[in-house]
Amino acid sequence: MNTAPLTTEPLNTAPITTALQLDPAQLGFDSARAQELLASLNSLDSQGLATGQHRAKNAFELFSKPQCQSQNLFLLSYPTIDTKGLIKELITTYPHSDNFVFDLVYVEDLKNPRRPICLQLPKGQGIKFSRLVSSWLKRNHSAPVPTADNAPSSTGAEAEKTATPTVLANSDNNDDVAGRYTASIAHLLKVFKRLPKVLSYLSDLAKQLDRGAILSHPVLVNNFVSHNDNQPVPIVYCDNPDSIKLFGDIAMVTEQGSTVANHHLLQPGLLHRANGGIIVLPAERLLEAPELWFELKSALFDQQIKWISANAWLDPEAVDLNLQIVLVGDSLSYKLFLEMDPDIMQLFPLIAEINHQIAIKQDQDILSYAGYLQNLSRRSGCIDLSVSAIGRLMELSSTMVEHQHKFSLDSTIFTQLIQQAQTHITDETHTTRQHIETAINDYNSRKDRIAAYSFDAIAQQQLIIETQGTKIGQINGLSVLETDLDAFGEPSRITAAVYVGDGVVDDVERKVDLAGNIHAKGVAILTSYLHQKFALEEEIPLSANLVFEQSYQGIDGDSAAMASLICLLSAFAKKPLRQGIALTGAIDQFGNVLAVGGINEKIEGYFKTCSLNPLDGNQGVIIPASNTLNLNLSQDVVEAVRAGKFTINAIAHVDQAIEICFGLQAGILNKDNTYDPESLYGLIEQRIEQIHNPDLSDESWLDKFKNWLC
Repeated sequence: MNTAPLTTEPLNTAPITTALQLDPAQLGFDSARAQELLASLNSLDSQGLATGQHRAKNAFELFSKPQCQSQNLFLLSYPTIDTKGLIKELITTYPHSDNFVFDLVYVEDLKNPRRPICLQLPKGQGIKFSRLVSSWLKRNHSAPVPTADNAPSSTGAEAEKTATPTVLANSDNNDDVAGRYTASIAHLLKVFKRLPKVLSYLSDLAKQLDRGAILSHPVLVNNFVSHNDNQPVPIVYCDNPDSIKLFGDIAMVTEQGSTVANHHLLQPGLLHRANGGIIVLPAERLLEAPELWFELKSALFDQQIKWISANAWLDPEAVDLNLQIVLVGDSLSYKLFLEMDPDIMQLFPLIAEINHQIAIKQDQDILSYAGYLQNLSRRSGCIDLSVSAIGRLMELSSTMVEHQHKFSLDSTIFTQLIQQAQTHITDETHTTRQHIETAINDYNSRKDRIAAYSFDAIAQQQLIIETQGTKIGQINGLSVLETDLDAFGEPSRITAAVYVGDGVVDDVERKVDLAGNIHAKGVAILTSYLHQKFALEEEIPLSANLVFEQSYQGIDGDSAAMASLICLLSAFAKKPLRQGIALTGAIDQFGNVLAVGGINEKIEGYFKTCSLNPLDGNQGVIIPASNTLNLNLSQDVVEAVRAGKFTINAIAHVDQAIEICFGLQAGILNKDNTYDPESLYGLIEQRIEQIHNPDLSDESWLDKFKNWLC
């Protein structure tokens, strides 16, 4: 086998100095391509809420398996996702067995009426049991006994008047009467022969009645929880649980001044109704009521629903618990649960995160997402979306997640916008792009009060932002302001003042406690970059103050690090900066530009500021190259870029920003470890050298000092 000889070449350590000026096609999601795909279809397949939810699908598939019947699920969701609808869909997709769904009846224990007995019967058999027992009692009573469904809830003395007459134990015909119940119970025992507890109760009941026992209530059976034969597995949702809602209650009545209770006054809780199936509970509510969580935890460990409201008059038998719980919360809720009770890991071994976005990797993904949006429209009772309307929603969706190849799954927001768009429809058969556009604009205008005030201040020059000409030691940084309702971009004027010192960069915002730790980190990194460039052998004889002018609220984040560095370099070199160019981007210690958040809001905020004056092509922004995929800009910005009135430059290194802002090469180290004197770094190097060695100049030290500080 022939192999080429190995060669070694010196590494080129100089950064790439060619910035990428983005064209309109790179500024957002390709909606036109998506609409072409949709227009080529004869029909669009509807996609459910589970679209893109592979983690949740896997969890609910396991959740439905018999082997995981004892395992509960903690679902980490988002407020803007229709979690309840998603859960219903996934449970339908992965159905549960109804082997553990039973009817529950409470019956009187003649030996201890204070302790009603709970009988568990197959699904749909509870009412049948009640009817057969009622008929059996009627046949053996001299007076008719009301049926279970229509029986009056009489108690106490009234019950004694309507119940079976007392049979005296020493009566002459006692033996004849006593055997009647036992002899006639055989057909009932045959019907329920596969239910040992029911057989035992009926046999014991017949014996007690034959011995003269009296029912304390005219109706023996309380159909506590009943199901139909064809009823699906019970799924119960509770948004605001409390002890009574979950565990049931015992109603109390007062008769002739006395408190009375019986098994017909038992009221089932949601755990009883969901038994054998699924109950969905909000994690936040259980965190707010820890005592309720520990009651629920006890029930899960004991596998019984005990009567928390049991009292001196009635203490019913506990119900066997066999259900699964879905706790819905967010990652913070789960963290708080772990801190409050580590047993959450044992009780909820299934954990799944709901996706709030979906990656678009191929054309089929676009079609699937289009079906998802169409399904949202139909679920909300709205008319179908047109191809153009779907395209506009895709643009919005891509903007929401700040990625050209990803879409949002925040179903609640899309559903609301589609519903609001319906109010603008007259006689159209489909919801169009214009309807969606109007709904989006209305939505934004209802929450832009603070943004409007901000741009009014810029327009009236109360907030000074310069977008024309050049200045030394002044630059426009891009920032995002967040309110309770909105987030919008607003440029910040950053200035730097240089004086003789020891290379310290003082961050004024940090000094007055208006900046957070991440901002302080960014300033420390840019200071480190300056020192490794110009203080390898001697200290930098200049210090600087860095200020965000007219900033009266706290700031944080490191996205202004590149702008601050460029501003400092301008002050050090006494070279002017283009005021029409605004910057955003974090940097590392080697000058590499790193991605930042809120990129679309920042660009659009600066574009709106520049639009307050005529755009002349000298305005634009510099952003990290790694943020290019995050761009989803408004049509106004795209059109301005297309017309050459506004530029968007994507860079990977701070040296590229220097070329754009100064019109100079940044500078590369020569063999003698000096920079080209015509480059920006060379100019700064010369200034530092002259301050260190004032005798090298013909000027007096005082004159030179004055000139450098001017």
